[in-house]
Amino acid sequence: MADISSIDDSKLASTRHALERVQSFNPDSIIREKELGNRFAFTSAVEPARKVISLFQTLQASHLDFFPEQQLDQIKTEADAFFNLLETFLHFEIDGAQPNPKDAQENMLSNLNGYFQRVFNSIHPLVAYAAVRSQDFSALETEARAATQSAKDIATSLVTELGEQKRVVDGIITEVRSAAAEQGVSKQAIHFKNEADAHNTQSKTWLKYSTRTAIGLGLFAILSLFIHKIPFFSPENAYETTQLAVSKILIFAVISYMLLLCARNFMSHKHNEVVNRHRQNALATFTALAEAASEQSSADIVLTHAASCIFSPQETGYAKQDGGHSEAPSSLQLLTKIQQPSAAVG
Repeated sequence: MADISSIDDSKLASTRHALERVQSFNPDSIIREKELGNRFAFTSAVEPARKVISLFQTLQASHLDFFPEQQLDQIKTEADAFFNLLETFLHFEIDGAQPNPKDAQENMLSNLNGYFQRVFNSIHPLVAYAAVRSQDFSALETEARAATQSAKDIATSLVTELGEQKRVVDGIITEVRSAAAEQGVSKQAIHFKNEADAHNTQSKTWLKYSTRTAIGLGLFAILSLFIHKIPFFSPENAYETTQLAVSKILIFAVISYMLLLCARNFMSHKHNEVVNRHRQNALATFTALAEAASEQSSADIVLTHAASCIFSPQETGYAKQDGGHSEAPSSLQLLTKIQQPSAAVG
């Protein structure tokens, strides 16, 4: 086999010319429907010709530099033979030069249909060799490494982004849980608010009754000073004087009792309003007290004191006896302090 460097430039040029001539051939030009008519037009030859041309097009002109002289001759021979076959389609005539044009046409089509297999068997090793020689494997390796690194960078970025999103989601979940807990406590506080509002309304009603009764008592006291001046009520003897005095005392006592009853109801409702308003405000801040305790033992003490402050009777100033405070917080605090050393000893 001849050395590639010793190949004649003219042979390389002639092979390149033969290959490029086939590659640039237009297969639609062999139809020739205008010259041959619809009956003898080579419409069915276009697709087989295009298939063979595409096979030659897999060999680039630059690939010829890789082949020795024998392979160049092989490529040139196949290209020239196929181009000569195409020329027979271009020069086909149906006049007296062809004794039987139809048989000649079918013979030409038969040769063209089997030509792809012949060319493929001849040049496919050359196509494979040219593809391998022209392929830059170092570039492929570089691209593969770059693609791998890019994939790693993307994966790392996604992992970091997912981690950040997870932290954000965890924070949102914590806030939602906290809001739900506060909402739950606030929802319970609404009961105390409704009760306080109801007592406030009742206290205003009893305040009106107390005011009207006090005004009535004052008017009766003023009237009683001058009632004996009225001729009908004017006593004429000691018996009538005693009867008038007793009547005035009874009426004054009844009105005074009604005033006292109205005042007590007013004070009672105001007391209950203040107590329930206090419990509403205390329950609204209950969650903040629970979150402020860092240790469980401290949290128990804080929550117990808070619960006692909320639910135990409170001094409001409206009631004379509001009840004493429960000693449960101090007891629980004492028990907690006792349990802590025991746990430490264990």
